[in-house]
Amino acid sequence: MSITESVLRPNEVLTGGRVTSGIARSHLQWVRDYHGDAAVARVMTALPESVRSALRLSWCDFGDVVTLDRMIEKMFGRGQFLFLRELGRYSAHQNLAGAHGPFKSGALHEFFRRSVLRHRQFQDFGSATYKQLAENAGAMIHSDYVCFSPVYCQSAIGYYEQAIVLHGVKPHLVIETSCQCAGDESCTFEFEWE
Repeated sequence: MSITESVLRPNEVLTGGRVTSGIARSHLQWVRDYHGDAAVARVMTALPESVRSALRLSWCDFGDVVTLDRMIEKMFGRGQFLFLRELGRYSAHQNLAGAHGPFKSGALHEFFRRSVLRHRQFQDFGSATYKQLAENAGAMIHSDYVCFSPVYCQSAIGYYEQAIVLHGVKPHLVIETSCQCAGDESCTFEFEWE
């Protein structure tokens, strides 16, 4: 199954892993910043009680974040699947801009290598490796994920796009070249920048 087919007919597993609720909070902050507090209340009210409760904890089930993102996409995404990339870009802006800056354009490879070391701070499943492909290109490889979703993958593409932008360079290409949702062994994100 190709990446395009995985988007159209996704294979996903939503159970078995947890992610930090900071991911969900940054996506809710996007709602607040662009649509106001009343919109956050509408999103939260539309979610099942179990998801609302889980999002208040430090860690929540992977499936709870996917459920939240689908609700945000339904309410504000105007039917565009690529909208999920916007949530990923916003999450990177929120979570990286203050904590890890100032960024330098020549330090992207080092940033991605350090990101691998911080992988367990954000989720309790799978592993990440980084491979430098060229002077201005690399690949982040997410392996051994017990849970996965095209929703999460689309958000990750946006996250990596924004990480590149925060380093003061323009992303030339950010693409997922293999995906567990398509039956591949890993979700591999390749990127190039100017």
